[in-house]
Amino acid sequence: MYSRVTTAEAPARNPVARSLALAVLGVALVAAAIMGAVAFAVLAGFFVVGYLVSLAHAWWLRFRARSRAASAGQPQPRAAKGAYLEGEFEVVEAAVDAAPRGPGGTA
Repeated sequence: MYSRVTTAEAPARNPVARSLALAVLGVALVAAAIMGAVAFAVLAGFFVVGYLVSLAHAWWLRFRARSRAASAGQPQPRAAKGAYLEGEFEVVEAAVDAAPRGPGGTA
């Protein structure tokens, strides 16, 4: 006649139990929202601190470069050391029967 329904599937018929369950659900949702806001604030704080450190580092590099340029006057280009490359080479004649290599040849 009647199908047996467990209490987990059937809603509570008692209004006090329903109100209590609704209150617990509300508290859980508020707690989850607060925890999410705290996690977001912590991550945003890490981001802001990293961004400020990055800005300070860039400012310091620019400051140091300007002070070096001002103390050196007009920077003169330096001559390259070792402008010539020394080495040996040997010319090898191509074999007549060698297959041509390249885009159309075989490897």
